Amino acid sequence: MALYEVHARKWENGWELRIADVGVTWSPTLGDACSRAREFISTQLAREERTVHVDLQPHVSEDLDQLAVEARRALHIADEAARTASAKIKEIAYGLSEAGLSPSDIAQYLGVPQQRLEELVRD
Repeated sequence: MALYEVHARKWENGWELRIADVGVTWSPTLGDACSRAREFISTQLAREERTVHVDLQPHVSEDLDQLAVEARRALHIADEAARTASAKIKEIAYGLSEAGLSPSDIAQYLGVPQQRLEELVRD
């Protein structure tokens, strides 16, 4: 398997896809860019498409690219915090249930709506 770095740059008709040592192609949407790049690479280099992997690196502008990096980092941190909170809620909900509290009392004790508590415990 071969990995190719694909630099995608927004332009008026979609996305220009630059692939080092292979060439340039385009995609109408960023969502189609990976499959378009794989298809282009396999055609240009006579490789089976399933053996081609791409590392898509989209670029719009320096400012927006930096904001996107920061947003992805913040989302990752938020996802981690949500997983940690969910694990703690499950643990405390189990302990409170074992202590004889009803589901509605557990929700009240934790300060969350009962439906949300049920979602957290179920996940």
